[in-house]
Amino acid sequence: MPFKKFQNQLTHVTALGHVRLSILDLSPEAQQPFHDPEDTVHAVVCGEFYDWEEIREDLINKGYKFGSNCDSEILIALYKEYGMSMMEYLRGEFAFVLYDSKAEVVLSARDRYGVKPLFYTVHDGRLLIASEMKAFLAYGWQPEWDVQSVLESGYLTDTRTLFQGVQRIQAGRYMSVQSFNTMTQTEYWDIEYPEKHEAETRTEEEMIEGVRERLLDAVRVRLRADVPVGIFLSGGLDSSTIAGMVKHLMIEKSVHLGNEDSATANINCFSIKFLDEPGGEFDEEPIAQRTAEWLGVKKHVVRMTEEEFVKNYSDAAWFCEHPLIDLNFIGKVALSRLTREHGVKVILTGEGSDEQFAGYGQLLADFLREPDQSWSSRSLPRLPEDLRVKLLEEEERGNGGDQKTIKNFRTVDPPSAIYAKKQINNVNIISMTAFMTAESLLSSWAHEEFGTQDPRVVGVHNLISGTVRKKIQFKWLVLPQYQYIWQKVFLQNILLTALGDRVEMANSIEGRQPFLDHDLTAYVNSLPPSVKFRYDPGTQSLNEKWILKEAAKPFITEELYKRRKHPFSAPVTYPADGPLHQYIGSLMTKENIEQLGFLEWEKCKTLVEDGFVHKNAVQMRKLFMVSQLVEISRRFGVKRATPDYAIEEDPQDMQTPFEEPLVRTPSLSRL
Repeated sequence: MPFKKFQNQLTHVTALGHVRLSILDLSPEAQQPFHDPEDTVHAVVCGEFYDWEEIREDLINKGYKFGSNCDSEILIALYKEYGMSMMEYLRGEFAFVLYDSKAEVVLSARDRYGVKPLFYTVHDGRLLIASEMKAFLAYGWQPEWDVQSVLESGYLTDTRTLFQGVQRIQAGRYMSVQSFNTMTQTEYWDIEYPEKHEAETRTEEEMIEGVRERLLDAVRVRLRADVPVGIFLSGGLDSSTIAGMVKHLMIEKSVHLGNEDSATANINCFSIKFLDEPGGEFDEEPIAQRTAEWLGVKKHVVRMTEEEFVKNYSDAAWFCEHPLIDLNFIGKVALSRLTREHGVKVILTGEGSDEQFAGYGQLLADFLREPDQSWSSRSLPRLPEDLRVKLLEEEERGNGGDQKTIKNFRTVDPPSAIYAKKQINNVNIISMTAFMTAESLLSSWAHEEFGTQDPRVVGVHNLISGTVRKKIQFKWLVLPQYQYIWQKVFLQNILLTALGDRVEMANSIEGRQPFLDHDLTAYVNSLPPSVKFRYDPGTQSLNEKWILKEAAKPFITEELYKRRKHPFSAPVTYPADGPLHQYIGSLMTKENIEQLGFLEWEKCKTLVEDGFVHKNAVQMRKLFMVSQLVEISRRFGVKRATPDYAIEEDPQDMQTPFEEPLVRTPSLSRL
């Protein structure tokens, strides 16, 4: 909703609610909301603060009194001591709402990378803030599609969501509402990279040790809990590194794993096994099993058959609250359920590693676009200029890189995209926002009403400030440019949703992401790109995530050290007439598509056949998105979208076919 529409709508009554997951200090004294001794400042917190014991001790020395041993309670004391400068002291994954009744100010904020979600809307004169949009249903909110957001990819690139009038607070920002009138979002932190001409003076050994030291510390602080802690373990480098470091910390440093003792036999790891897919391309569970055996830890497996996908399909769409092009998030819903069934409430995950260490195949072309001018080539070989140009040509032709990973994302940009890409130094990442929407399936009235603005143009305008664009144009190397945009779009709005908090908290599991510790990421961002993509003169190829592999080498198997990157992805090909075909086919009816109001049935009716019969992967991913929109429509009871000029049509056309939303109790520990 535009800012001006908020003014003069808010009533002067404030209430805070919280359902506690209970991770630190399980006593009643740690129940939320927290209040200061004067009963003027009140707060609720979702997530965790780290290093809180030291902060608490410092505040006690300054005269503050605490009623619990919970990390969240430091928030009020920090606010009273430092005001909004308190954000500098907060390390972790968190979202919070704080109310200062004396100053008449409401503050709400998200952590630096947006691990914890936070949404707001104004309904019947009340400002509603929650960790999930479905929480607004209890207050009589009637969801309506934001068709312009769908058309422009706004729900991927800016503060908009799928629903009209509902916006999100972005990562690294806090929102303030002053005197129940003036509302602003303010950035308190952003991703930064060094100047491209700044010479690197550290040795390779210093940089490897720097990464190792900071990652070990990021893992260590995330083991602190008064409940059991586990690990999501795939067959990849990232989660295996975390598991190996946990074992090292327990044996060598006597660090406790949550409330467990230091016996490594108590380390519980949880994995996904994708079944019924040809060739086992997406199944990393055998590698995870070998890693678990090498570490000597327990491993529990959820087996994702087609029947399991069908069983969890509707719930997964309901939990995530926006459509996705990969079904891996459904596997994470089932995995988090298995985790909770084993009594584990806190889980360490590997999300964020590829973003920091350049682990994606599509990053290679941008790495090759210009020489790494910061790298003086000490003991590491320097990539020859002629080979750099040759490899770049191969990438741009689509002949290089991990084609199984990126082939479905290669798009041919229309002329309208040239303007957007020019502003970000022709970095190709913004093109993916158009691929990951249903724009090509929209009804003609959507374009008539909202224009034909290219989603890439909107994304650049709304996502990237002028200050950052200047850094992209003149200061940063191309690889960091890509990394910055990827994290602002896909990490924040897709990966940390689909593979993070939303699917974990669906089963009351708190995810912790060591690779997104901002002390670690600041150090990794300062490293030259040439230690992320390392040139091997023997094979004349580039080894992605090289410095992480070197830092992790003492904690992982030789197999993982030598293994090439493979993304965590669910299968795209499924048998015709199988359970998933039948289930998605039942959703893709003319009635259901027309009930959405903004998609055209003629453009959607062949998606099922294209995906399941003709095995068209691009169409299958569109099919996933549309079928999830149908599920979201059903579960939320979303009103059918209509153009403004059709407002006088039959009122029956605007009603949802469901008498009331299919509402379920929101996940625990939501604000």
